[in-house]
Amino acid sequence: MDKVLYLDPDIWIRKSLQPLYDTDLEGKYIAAAAHLRGFQNWFNKRRLSLKKQDRYVNSGIMMMNISEIRKDFTIDIVLRRLEENVQKLIMGDQDMVNILFGRNMVLIPEEIYNLDERAFEHFKKKEGWTMDTVAERTAIIHYNGKCKPWLEGYEGELNSFYPEVKEKGPAPSNVAKKHVKSFLRITRLNKQQAIALTGIISFILICILSYVFLGSKFMKVLSDPESFRIWMDQFGPFDDIAFILIRAGQTVVKFIPAEPLEIASGYVWGPFQGMLYCIIGNMIGTLIIFGLTKRYGRRILNLFLSAKSRNMLDKLEVSDRLYVLLFILYLIPGSPKDGFTYLVGLLPVKLVPFMVITFIARMPSVLSSTLCGSTLANQQYWLSLGIFIGTIVLAIIGGLIYKFVVKKRYGLNEE
Repeated sequence: MDKVLYLDPDIWIRKSLQPLYDTDLEGKYIAAAAHLRGFQNWFNKRRLSLKKQDRYVNSGIMMMNISEIRKDFTIDIVLRRLEENVQKLIMGDQDMVNILFGRNMVLIPEEIYNLDERAFEHFKKKEGWTMDTVAERTAIIHYNGKCKPWLEGYEGELNSFYPEVKEKGPAPSNVAKKHVKSFLRITRLNKQQAIALTGIISFILICILSYVFLGSKFMKVLSDPESFRIWMDQFGPFDDIAFILIRAGQTVVKFIPAEPLEIASGYVWGPFQGMLYCIIGNMIGTLIIFGLTKRYGRRILNLFLSAKSRNMLDKLEVSDRLYVLLFILYLIPGSPKDGFTYLVGLLPVKLVPFMVITFIARMPSVLSSTLCGSTLANQQYWLSLGIFIGTIVLAIIGGLIYKFVVKKRYGLNEE
């Protein structure tokens, strides 16, 4: 036997599958249909490192070229690939089908041989499909997902093609809980990985809850700079210290965006003093992030990365280009700079050069925000634009000075 037609059990066959079975496999491993589009397709490709593959395919209906698969794969090869990718697997067998065969496959039309509710909605919007179109063209309807026509609570329209079921089973319940258990079973998290993952999720929840319970109230104060000035007066002679600590906390735990805080500081203390306080607080927060990620980041990362990925990360070298790239990323207005800092700690970056380039690179965006605050009452917008352009020029000059002076001091060599 040279080829096999694999079919999931949750399907309804409406037409002859002879044309599918006669598909020219062109020496490829499989013929399958893709369900995902846009971000979902991109995400699953990136998740499984499928750079050379156009589409992430569904494994529910496949023509399999057994002769070619036997020629290029053995049980040992499959098990080795499974071991290398086990931490990436979410969809189990479907992920492995894409990993093993995705770069050497033939795409078949999903609207004919693998139509599910999501695909039907897509074709209704894009091509004006109706139920009559399905009746005329579709050979296989795939009832994937939690809703099945033989269970109560079906959501969709394609169940009308399935034969009537007099005694249906109960509607699916606790789907999210089952998915979590399935994920933990598939990924086989050990105790350390589970603790690390719990810590990461907890930190994300802290950020979200901080915004919900603190950030929203704080934003109301920041929306009126004069109210913020009055609010800061309660700290008396320590108002500047209090602001710096707030800014440091905002850098570590993103309970509010940075820009409103910078504008408010410019309103209260003026553009340059406000900028100074913002950057001091930001540098304190950056030190905390850098220290935590340097100390614990690689340990956590090593729990989840394969040996191959860890070796690739270890081979990264400190280079002039790496620091120039960081300078550009931190210079771009509106970029998630504090998010970058959490990643920088995982790279072979030295603290002092990193602090220097981030200090210089952050100045234009911070100064433009504090300047907006200080000129808010006077509406001096042209002055604001001129100073913003000037600070960009100064930042570029500072970057050139860093390139030729700071890198020599800290032993950074040209590639």
